[in-house]
Amino acid sequence: MEPFTIRHDGKTLKITSNLEYPIRIIEIILRYHVTVNMIDDKVGLKSITENIKIDKELKRNQTIEIQTKLEDISEVSIIYKDQMIVRRVDLSL
Repeated sequence: MEPFTIRHDGKTLKITSNLEYPIRIIEIILRYHVTVNMIDDKVGLKSITENIKIDKELKRNQTIEIQTKLEDISEVSIIYKDQMIVRRVDLSL
């Protein structure tokens, strides 16, 4: 079972904790992949990263909502503190 459940609805991202114990969300990193027009008239893919500082405690089944800048999120990284250990989970959408 994944430690978090992520739901993406337009520019709103909802992250729910599935862990049995409370954790502290430190930061969320969003990665977007967008198409861009290159100088030579070709179309390319560009990766954009957005770091969001949170510092909020979540208990089991609690949800945090984040407003995003773009809708095309490709990956979400959640950095959280599990008692005394800092962990990172990378989830693809």
